[in-house]
Amino acid sequence: MKNIRILVISIAVGLLLVGGILMWSAHRSGYSLAKLAGGKTVEKSESSDIKHITDDNFETEVVEASKTKPILIDFYADWCFPCRMLDPILEELAKDMRGKAIVGRVNTDKNLIARRFGITKIPAVFIIRDGEIKGSFFGVVPKETMAKALLQSGS
Repeated sequence: MKNIRILVISIAVGLLLVGGILMWSAHRSGYSLAKLAGGKTVEKSESSDIKHITDDNFETEVVEASKTKPILIDFYADWCFPCRMLDPILEELAKDMRGKAIVGRVNTDKNLIARRFGITKIPAVFIIRDGEIKGSFFGVVPKETMAKALLQSGS
């Protein structure tokens, strides 16, 4: 009887912790909790400094634009927790690099361009200059590391 009580309490505490972590993560990422609760499509608020890259605009926004400035592209998905942890870092980087480099994001669930890069894990961050990949990072990376790589790529 005592073992069952401990098991039930452990499960309840675990569920509360997971729920709290998910709520905190959604709040920090800019998701509307009302939309999450309503079961509707969740739209994320994005900084105006971060470009939305899609299959349709990739050639123009990345390949062509990389001939004048370095481009940092974050391949992400809405469900990816480490991707959400990278959001505020990218927003700060985009503001800091305004005029020097372009920061963009590609949703891997909605765009097939990730296949062209051979991406098998996210977040994946690539630095492109003159149409070529000059650097890449995987996982959550400090802002300073990405800024240094962008500057070395010729911003």
